[in-house]
Amino acid sequence: MIRKLSIDLISQYGDDAGAIAMMKAAEFAALLDNENWMLWEQVIVMIEELNNSKSLDS
Repeated sequence: MIRKLSIDLISQYGDDAGAIAMMKAAEFAALLDNENWMLWEQVIVMIEELNNSKSLDS
């Protein structure tokens, strides 16, 4: 789920995907919604990993 969401964000937003994920994480943090906040924090990490790998090139 986290990987698919990350790939979808990269496909839709390109280089801005990480920033979009950070905004979503901040939204949930402000709402004290820890479950969704942590989900988006994991998405941020996955986006960084995907951007640093060649896995999207195949």
